[in-house]
Amino acid sequence: MSKTSSNHTSIFTLGALALGSALLMSGCSGEKNSAGQRPAPEVIVAKPIVKTVEIWNRYSGDLAPIEAVDVRARVNGYLESVNFTEGQKVEEGDLLFVIDPRPYQALVDSAKSTVKDVEARISLAKSNLSRAKELHAANAISKEVLDTRQSELLSAEAAMMHAQAQLREAELNLGFTQVRAPISGMVSERLVDRGNLVNANTTLLTTIVRRDTLQIHFDIPERDMISFIKNGLFERVDQQNRKGPPVEVTIPQDPGSLHKGELTYFDNRLGKDTASLTLRADIDNADGKLMPGQNARVRIRMADHKDAVLVPETAVGTDLVDRYVRVVDKDNVVRYRKVNVGQLLGKLRVIDSGLAPDERIIVVGMQKATFDRPAKPTEKTLEEDKPAQ
Repeated sequence: MSKTSSNHTSIFTLGALALGSALLMSGCSGEKNSAGQRPAPEVIVAKPIVKTVEIWNRYSGDLAPIEAVDVRARVNGYLESVNFTEGQKVEEGDLLFVIDPRPYQALVDSAKSTVKDVEARISLAKSNLSRAKELHAANAISKEVLDTRQSELLSAEAAMMHAQAQLREAELNLGFTQVRAPISGMVSERLVDRGNLVNANTTLLTTIVRRDTLQIHFDIPERDMISFIKNGLFERVDQQNRKGPPVEVTIPQDPGSLHKGELTYFDNRLGKDTASLTLRADIDNADGKLMPGQNARVRIRMADHKDAVLVPETAVGTDLVDRYVRVVDKDNVVRYRKVNVGQLLGKLRVIDSGLAPDERIIVVGMQKATFDRPAKPTEKTLEEDKPAQ
């Protein structure tokens, strides 16, 4: 190749590179507008929903039976029979266990014989006193003898009181050999088999739990307590008749469940260590779908928030200090708007302050929007959402 051809090749290569660079610069400049700036990003904006919403406070607690009893023997003895099926529903007064009654029947018979013996002593003492009064009236005996006969009668009557008390005690113990259900409810398994010795007041025989109504204890902070006092919630609690404001209970493991109840109790002071107040609600469980011991969440209706401003929770941002939303003003410029947030209702968040009802917030394309820069908004209407349980 000649020197002249080599020069022509170099000139061609440099020209191609220059042309490529020009095209690249042209393409890059095509992404900017005539003022040398990038085009405004496309975003979707919407005005907040404004409506009256119910304000509910939520708390957690564990379900407990409204009544639960540990069934124990009240007398010593050998267990003679078990008269229930484990897990069955029993009624108050149903016979559950029988302890060998023969030793206690013998004590009843002995107490009855003592009563009969004392009755005979009383009869004799009355007869002696009657004769003594006649003889004393005829000056046949002294006053001391008459007093002795009166004392004998009083002693016999005192012995009768003691004998009758022993008879009642023996009859009570005989009755305690039949262990009956103290409440209605579901009985657990038997904890002692037939033939074993049971001890009075110590041996646990079984347990009974009433499940048609359950209760949940939960604590509320002092701030909520003050709100309840101001809106008169506690005044509507009838602790004596177990009636009060409605509550709703859900089970975290069963999100679709919803159970109705009433607030029936609140404590008389704040907890010393927690600065919280203990409340209790009764929950209807006639269908038996709830089980004592389950973790539950209870909701109490605080009040109605009129003209509440609601925006999608996804449209609310968080920086190191505050919560905020991106607002597109009348000039289609993105603005930072600090807000104070309230309750979350489903997918919508209540904005307590900082946002006007007629302002347009960015709901789609937040990541593309830059504060104090223009945006190309497309307006849509927000859809309402049901509150989460």
